[in-house]
Amino acid sequence: MLDIIIENGTVITMANGKANIMPNGSVGIKGNQIFCVDDSALIKKEHSAKHIVNATGKFIMPGFINVHSHTAGGIGKGILSGLKYYLEQGLAGYYDTQTIESNIASTKMHVLEAVKHGTTTFCDNNTNMSDVSFVLDEMGLRARVSEMIREMPWNYKSNLNEVYTFDRKYANEGIKNMNKLIETYGTDPRERISTMVGFQALDYVSEKLVKELIGIAIKRNAMIHTHMAQSTFEVFQCEKRYGMRPLAVFEKLGILNKNTLAAHLVYNNPEENKIAAKSGLNMAFCPNAFTRVGGLPPVAQYLNEGGFVGIGSDELSYNCGNPFVDLRSGLIRGNISARFSTVPALTMLQVFKMATIDAAHAIGLGDQVGSLEVGKKADIVIFNPHVINMMPVLIEPLSNVIQNLVLDATGEEVETVIVDGKIIVDNKTLLTMDEEKILKEVQSEGEKAANGAYRYYKSLNHSEVLEIQKDYH
Repeated sequence: MLDIIIENGTVITMANGKANIMPNGSVGIKGNQIFCVDDSALIKKEHSAKHIVNATGKFIMPGFINVHSHTAGGIGKGILSGLKYYLEQGLAGYYDTQTIESNIASTKMHVLEAVKHGTTTFCDNNTNMSDVSFVLDEMGLRARVSEMIREMPWNYKSNLNEVYTFDRKYANEGIKNMNKLIETYGTDPRERISTMVGFQALDYVSEKLVKELIGIAIKRNAMIHTHMAQSTFEVFQCEKRYGMRPLAVFEKLGILNKNTLAAHLVYNNPEENKIAAKSGLNMAFCPNAFTRVGGLPPVAQYLNEGGFVGIGSDELSYNCGNPFVDLRSGLIRGNISARFSTVPALTMLQVFKMATIDAAHAIGLGDQVGSLEVGKKADIVIFNPHVINMMPVLIEPLSNVIQNLVLDATGEEVETVIVDGKIIVDNKTLLTMDEEKILKEVQSEGEKAANGAYRYYKSLNHSEVLEIQKDYH
């Protein structure tokens, strides 16, 4: 006997990177795995289950995968949007005054929005990750977690146009947190929560520390999660420190390969993108991040060169946690990048893959999740398309299912979310945490964090954040 059968729905398997839409299909779950995927009549004839979910008229599809998030950093949502010195000054106001409570509230905020809109897996990279990872765990999600290690204070006061001065003391807490994550969750990607080795970016850590972290990753058979060419400051610092650009430093250090997930790649040149894609480096494409301040991730060229790309939300400071927003933005901004790179435009199937099966490959989970196939983990979303923005629903002889999911879905159509064989959202209600309590916590901690950040910005000789705030008062 199976544990769950989801029956009579339209199954979108994404097996072998294709939609493989199956009208009147069913998915059987046993334990935490998918046991069968087939025509509903056949499964009904051969199997019974403890729990039957009727998905008549609904889509049964893989859960979305967020390949790059900083869930604990989103409590400054809206305040930190559109900054030139976002990394160098804006974040300091929040990170230098943050509390564990604000980090936890931020993670709950980000994750609650995302899971209710169909996200089942996070690749989450934060400072104090060991203190917020329990949120992902208790909510029942799948996650690859890593500590964002850096050897500089957030309120760095020296000249940004000189080579940065590193101090190991600023990394010690991060290293301690990383070791705690590894001790708690291990690095085995087959587990629901597993650890990757992370550092913020090459402009924030010394070569000595990067080599040390690489050694830990090799010893523990862990992937590396970081950023590459995310700012002009990073490129400048690499050129000054190493005499070469970020990609060449990755190559020199031996991490330009499929064992590394690198976010953004905004300031790579076309030849560097070609080299990175051919190397197997996995790209995290965050369509609502740097494009808001004029950066354009090279996603279309990267795909054209055969690279693996997954979609991520980055921080909620300038984004939301809704994966359908990222799908739509990914298509639009991806095709702007295609125009500038003179490569073919992205298809809607390519964008959908970047949130499902390709995203799974990008974070080392390609054999675990990302598609509805026998033996894979049961991470499944049930989506009700019977709303005006999704109508008409066409399957045969012409299909508009994937197209409308990318172009027209809002995420409010998600009714059920299953992770690791367990229903965690039922009838649009989260079962694993108290939603109303989370909302109150986020509001309270958001106000405290804003007041702390305001005092920080007031202490500066000049604050870009406060200059922008004049427009809103």
